[in-house]
Formats: sequence, structure tokens, C-alpha cells
Amino acid sequence: MHTAIFPSRCQGLVQTAHGSKGLFASSRRDVNARSAAWRRTRFSRQARDAQLAVHAAAAQPDGPPEQPAQPEQSEGQSQPGSVFGFSTAAGSALIAQAPLVLLLGGSGGGAGGFGSGGDGGGGSGPSGRVQEIFSIAEDEDDDDEEEDEEEEEEDEEEADGTDAEEEKGKRAATADTCMACWGLHRSRVDWSYGTAEPASGAFVCGEMVATGLPVGEGIPLQDDLFAGLHCQPGETFTRMDLSEDMKALSETGLFESVNARVEPPNKKGKSKVVFEFIEKKHPPLVTFNVEGATSLPPRIVRELQRELQEEKGQPFSIKTMAKIRNKIEGWYQSRGFGMCYIENWSGMPDGNVVAHVREGKTSKVNIVYMDEDGTPTKEAGKIPPSFVRKFVPIEEGTLYNMNDGRKTLQNVFALELFENVQILPRQNERDTSKIEVDVMVREKPTETADIEGEWGLAAGESGYPALVSLIPGGTIAYENRNFLGKVGQLGVSVNTKNFLAPADDLSFRLSYSQPFIFGLDDPKRTKLTASVFNGRKLCGVFTPGPNGSEVPPVWIDRQGAKVAVSEQYSRQSRGSLGLVLEEVAARDETGALCNRGMRSVGGPYNGQIVQDGPPTTLSDSGRDRMVFAQGSFVRDTTYLVNGGQVGARDIFTVDQGLGIGTQVPFFNRATAQLTRFLQLRTPGPASKSAPVTLVLHGRAGNAIGDLPAYDAFLLGGPHSVRGYNYGELATCRRFLEGAVEVRVPVKGQQVYAFYERGTDLGSSKDVRGNPTEYFRRVGAGSSLGAGLKVGALRAEMVRDNNAGKWDLFLQYGERF
Repeated sequence: MHTAIFPSRCQGLVQTAHGSKGLFASSRRDVNARSAAWRRTRFSRQARDAQLAVHAAAAQPDGPPEQPAQPEQSEGQSQPGSVFGFSTAAGSALIAQAPLVLLLGGSGGGAGGFGSGGDGGGGSGPSGRVQEIFSIAEDEDDDDEEEDEEEEEEDEEEADGTDAEEEKGKRAATADTCMACWGLHRSRVDWSYGTAEPASGAFVCGEMVATGLPVGEGIPLQDDLFAGLHCQPGETFTRMDLSEDMKALSETGLFESVNARVEPPNKKGKSKVVFEFIEKKHPPLVTFNVEGATSLPPRIVRELQRELQEEKGQPFSIKTMAKIRNKIEGWYQSRGFGMCYIENWSGMPDGNVVAHVREGKTSKVNIVYMDEDGTPTKEAGKIPPSFVRKFVPIEEGTLYNMNDGRKTLQNVFALELFENVQILPRQNERDTSKIEVDVMVREKPTETADIEGEWGLAAGESGYPALVSLIPGGTIAYENRNFLGKVGQLGVSVNTKNFLAPADDLSFRLSYSQPFIFGLDDPKRTKLTASVFNGRKLCGVFTPGPNGSEVPPVWIDRQGAKVAVSEQYSRQSRGSLGLVLEEVAARDETGALCNRGMRSVGGPYNGQIVQDGPPTTLSDSGRDRMVFAQGSFVRDTTYLVNGGQVGARDIFTVDQGLGIGTQVPFFNRATAQLTRFLQLRTPGPASKSAPVTLVLHGRAGNAIGDLPAYDAFLLGGPHSVRGYNYGELATCRRFLEGAVEVRVPVKGQQVYAFYERGTDLGSSKDVRGNPTEYFRRVGAGSSLGAGLKVGALRAEMVRDNNAGKWDLFLQYGERF
């Protein structure tokens, strides 16, 4: 005699990763779908191919366990090896939710019987099949009502012809089966309606209660037993539904008998359904052994045998089974072997119990491509399966390990070639010890090209905005995510303000990155990146203060190369270390080299330009060359709650001059930024609104050594102290900033208020030429304001506390 036990402690066997939400995010095939399915009554047979199916063997006669054939069954029937009336294809859902679901049975009297007990031996039946015999005790009123209903049905069936006669025969056969006496488990339904039963025969369940359930670690709870039943709180059920539920509970083999009592409806028309369970107990344990556990250390079995000796003379019950199961499967689970479990039991009638363990070994690894809807497709992808297979550490012929599944997710997703990655292990239907693993991927476009056009606006003679030029500028970008078929990423971008004369201000960037430079076993997924760049930006150091007159701008051209190695510590935390070689040139509006800052004397329009400002570079020529090391570290534990950001983020950066270049530059420039997103009010379980959040932000920096003015810290601006222009407060070597912001969701949008302050700590005078003093800046300032965030756009009304005036600003992206 064998009794099947359903494995339910295999957590996380369906693993996913998504581009939009990072690793282990949700998708059409994620854990939420399986969790929802767990609460339904049926899974189709075809679901075996789409979901992880952990099969439980059906009851079999004494002898070696066999894999029975699975005949097609109708929706209303329970399949062999099913749990509470739904097929074993629901295994993935149970794995996601239930702490333990047992599918047990015994032999009663003859071979093939499902469980012992009741009045006499279990009826013999086909090997491996559950006896479909069930009994319901009903009062005379119920019988009379059924007879009336049958007479009405007969009249209707006679009018419907031959087809109706066949249907009537089917219903009569079903009724006869349900009314037959089942000797395996005594079950009874007590309808407390009397003669007031609804004519429709349907009832609304208001509450479900279980009595007599044993309690202990690894024993199924009430929610586990009720999850797959027809009868559910708030749902309508019929006599036949409850009969099937009773049968499903009885067929678990856990109980000597299962009774149900339906109480009269309350004022809201809902009935209370009470299930009464009597635990099934087998003869006392004499011996215990384990079969099929080739990887389980013998000491685990010996420890179990010693522990079970202490229970000698006591009945072999559910609690004993749970104890054995927790010990054996716990060893497998703690090591990641989620497809190893106790499949069935034998020898319980005579006390010589044997636990038969099924160890799932990987037999095949498939690379499955998905279309845009997440549906598997037979079409081959642009990235060959053999290439993806190199990044899958799952080995065929070994026990399937969930840790290897997680590592596969990380490796394949880190290639940045796929938008969606899923790992779907499933048992072979013919041999449940064989595990086929599907690595399901949805490709990103391997090559992309973008063209962005832009037109500049400036105030015209009338004071209204006007186009600077009819000829557009913009950016042309190209990216190849699998360059030369080695997962390398090649990116090229070119930017200019005039497509017809790009040589005037052409800037470009060419980069190449190669992941896994230390091999696929590297937990930090180390990546090497090399880039060549050329760019021009307006320097905020040489701009006027709030009370200063307009000055000619100074542009900083940078061209050079950078090589960096980066590491990934978690989904959002990372670090990098690189070496930068660059040439920096300061230029005026005409493109000529400019070695000093400038100002206008005699008026903004007809005044004379005087070049007597702070030095723009370390050298006197207006051009510097240097080599320096650059490092950064980001610790990011933020996450989203209904779209609102919560958590912490810390960012540290450092630039270290190596004494190579113009004027032998030795310097150190370091910054530290700490931000906390504190949740002040937690949204309700059914709320879709973001939480009320308090943001605390602090940032500090320090620089020593031969630091050029163009690399000094700028105080003021949308990412420093809001309400001021870039560098309007100070150019300094040390600074300190602080900000407080309160965010409140209003009708799906974010409304916030803030206060910010920054100071140069008196370090502006240490910058060569003291640009802060030359351009009449104050060195410190604060602001306060409020804003509305719609999507990525921020509209802010900010008060400049230095000048005491309010201004409206439109910004794009996040402040912190």
C-alpha cells in the first residue's frame, strides 16, 4: 500500500526577472498568477505545460510505486493525484502559498482501496485509481424535494427527446453514486434548513469553519484545506458542489471521517458551513526506513529513527508524518533542492513504514523565446540558444537547485540583452524524477538607432521667445547590445547644435562594455567599460552673481578616454573604479582659448570686455592635460510603494590626481550624499495611493591640492539649492547642503513642499582667483517652496530667501 503526499514546501520554483522592475519582478507568468490560481477550484490538464507541475502519485497497491496513466476527466471530477478536486498542475500555486498540503491515503481491505477505516474494508478498485463512491445522509424532506425535482426533470427530458434521455441517465448515475454507501470514510452532510430550503437548491456561503483539525508544524491549516473547494465565503454553492468538496477532503486520507453542517441563513441570506474532521490514525510504528533518497546523508535517517523510537506504541498519525516530512524535506530545502520531496508512504497497516523520496534531477535545459505578449514561440531568436546556455549554471544530471535558478536569472538578465527572463522547472509526466528546465527569454532589440532634433529659443527684439536658428541641432545615437556576438555593448552618440555645420561644436561619445570579465561565477558581475569622449559645456564657475551684470560666457571643452571596472553588489547598489586621461580647454564665444574669466565694463550692451578674472585653467595657456583616478560607490535600498519612493540611498565619489599632466596636478576631490525617504503614513491594503513621505537629504564635499577652477564645487541650482541658477551662490572647495521635503499624494499626483540651504563653509577664497568674490556671489543661501509633480515633470514655485522673491521653475526628473 502506498499513500501519496503532495510536496508543498518547494518555495520560489517559478523565478522571473524583468527589465522594467529589475530582478524578480512580476510578469504574466509570475508568482501572483500562481497565487491566484491556488484559490480557484480547477486547473486544466494543459496547464502542466505552462506551469510548474509537481506531481503527487495516486494511491497504489502494495509494491514498488508506479506512475499511473492519467485519463482525461471532466471538470467536476477529481483526478488521481489531485489535491482537493483540482489537478496536480496546480502544484506551482500550492508551492507559492501552502506551508504543507498532504495527499494521503491508505488501503482498506483490498488492493487499490484508498484508505482504511469505516464500516468494513475499503472496496477494491482499479490500481492507482481513487474509488469514486460517496455517501450523503439527508432527511426525508430533502428526499421528497429531490423526488419532485426528478419528476419535473423527467417531464422536461421527455419533451427534449433522445439527447435529454441520455443526459438524464448521466445525472441519475451521478445521484446514485453520491447516495451510495462509502465504507472507506463515513461522511455526512447535515442540512439545518428543515422545509425552508431555497427552491433553487443554491446557497450563499457566509463563513467556513473547521473543527477537529490536528495542529502542529507541517500539518495543513484550515486555509490550506479549504483553498481548492467549491464552497468559499461569499460564493454560491449547490448540494453537488458540497458533495464534491466532502469527497475531496475525504480522499486526502488524513481523516477517518468528514462531516459537514449547513446552518440556516442569516439576515443577509448567507449560511455558515461547519466541517467536522476526525483524524485518521494508523497502527503504531514498528520500523521506519527511507527509499529513493540517494543524496540524503544516512545520519539524517538514523536521527529520525532515534526520534521515532521515543513515540513507540503511539498511533502513526498526521503529526508523525509531518515530523518525518519536515526533517527529510527540510534537509533538501535548506540546500536549494526544491524538487526533492516525499512522494508516497507504504507499510502503514503493519507499522513497517517506508517513506519513498522522489529526487528531481535536471534532465534537460531548454532556451525558450517569448513574443511581445510573453507567450512562448517556436521561432528562434536573434541571439542563439547556445550562447544563452553558456550563462546557465544548471547542470544536467544533477539535482535541480533553486540557487542555480536564481544565478541563471542574474547571469542572463545581466547581459542586458533581454527585457524579461523566467526560469520554469517542470517535472516530466512519465518520470517525475526528471526535471526539464525552461529558460524563457524575451529579447530586446539587438541594434537601435535614434535621431533627436532640437531648436534653440531666445528672447527676440519684442521680448517674446523666438527661434535662434531655423536649422535644427540634435543627437544621433546608435547602440549594439551584442557586438561581435560576445555580449559586448557598443554605443555611439554624436551631438551638435547645427546639423549643416557640425564641426563648429561637434561632441561625441564612443563606448564599449564587456560584462563578466572574471567569469560567470563572479557574484559581483564585474564589467569592463572603455570610452572615448569629446564634449563642450558652459562653465558655471564664470557666471555672474544675483546682483552682477552680464559677463561673456566661458565654455569648457573636454576630450579624452576613460577605462573603468564596475561591480554590482545588489539590484541597485554598485561600485566602480576607473582611470581618466583628458585634455581640458577653456574657450570664449568665438572658440578661442581663454585663460581668464571676463566681465563687461561700461554697460551690458556697449561696454568694454575686460579679461582680468580668475584663471580658467592650471596653466596660463587656457589648456590642461591630466591623468587621475576616479571611484564611486552607490548603496541604494529604495523601493516603490504604490509609485512612491521609500528607503535609503547613499552615494560617495572621489577623484584623485596622480601628478601626471600640466603643473603636475596632485589633488583629491570627494563628495558624500545621504538621502532618506521615510514613510510617514502607510496606505491601506486596498489603497492604490502613494504614501505620505518625508525626504531628508544631506550632501557635503571637500577638495585639496592642485584643483583647477573648472572642477571646483558649484553651490546653487536645481540639484543643489533650488531657486538659484547654477553656481549662483558660490564656487568653493568645501560645501554643505541640506534639504527637507514632504510629499503628499493628491488625486494620483504628488504635491510637495520643501526647504533647502547651502553654504561654502568659507572655502570660496581658497579657489584660484576667488570667482565667488569676483562675480559678487554671497557664498550661502536658502530657499523654500512647493511643487506639483505630474509624471516626470516638476512645476515648482520657489522663494529665493536671499533676494526675497518668488519664481516659477519647470524641471524634468527627480530632485533626489
